Amino acid sequence: MLILLTAAFLTGTIVPVQTAANARLRLATGSLPVVVLISFGISFAALLFISLASGIAVLPTAAQITVIPWWGWLGGIIALFTISASTFLFKTLGQLQTTILPLLGQLLFSLVIDNFGLFGSVQIPFSALRAAALVLILAGIAMAVVLPNLKQRQVQGTHRLLWQIAAVGAGCLMASIGAIYGTLGTLLHSAVQASTISFGVAVMAMLAYCLAAGSLSRAKTAFNRRQPWWSWLGGICGAISVCSNAFLIPLLGAGAFFTAMLLGQILLSLVLETRGWLGAPQKAVLPGQYAGLGLMLAGVALIRL
Repeated sequence: MLILLTAAFLTGTIVPVQTAANARLRLATGSLPVVVLISFGISFAALLFISLASGIAVLPTAAQITVIPWWGWLGGIIALFTISASTFLFKTLGQLQTTILPLLGQLLFSLVIDNFGLFGSVQIPFSALRAAALVLILAGIAMAVVLPNLKQRQVQGTHRLLWQIAAVGAGCLMASIGAIYGTLGTLLHSAVQASTISFGVAVMAMLAYCLAAGSLSRAKTAFNRRQPWWSWLGGICGAISVCSNAFLIPLLGAGAFFTAMLLGQILLSLVLETRGWLGAPQKAVLPGQYAGLGLMLAGVALIRL
């Protein structure tokens, strides 16, 4: 079990790298849909290569299609929405709230998924221990991210509450994506095949949108300009993350997976800010932030008791 939780934690560390890489590509193209298309295209190409090299079927059989629920095909489409929404909300809400509010929605809805067994997930009832773990994790988030930034007023306007609700909703969708990938991987008996299909559907949808919007020509700018090598890691990180979702959630449950992933995501984000790596603004990490990480780690451990 510790190995699985460690894998979930490492999956979380991929997310800040993916975000930084996509943000860097967006500077070159100036188009969010094009960046999403490039990122998902790289993910799909990587997964397709792994499938062909490993002899894993890319397309499902007729028998498998009949047992896959209609929502099993929507994981990639929802992922397109969440990535686009997060990028838009970054400009509207600022870095702090765009990080915290989706994570909060992701955590809360993952516990709902577990409690009711939504999207074919293993049903894990909400217990007093899970409630205590949730309190520890929320306190840890507050100490690690919220409290050090209370003086920063990043959002103004009368529609602030609506955008905040939208950010939490985006996080809920992120949790549902993981559960959908997990169920699809179980039904297909292959996390790689499930991920390949999901990304294939997403690439076709985004390609159609870019063609209709006439923005596909902007993709050339990403290749014409010299980019740092890590700016192309977004797609690779996405492929690894989706495979982890499909493989680990059926084994750990959505709640444990996303809490461990959340810990890895915030921990690496703090490291990037401390070092100023991957274009992140360099900031000092306060002692209270380390204490917050400790509370989150205790919550992750408690949720598995």
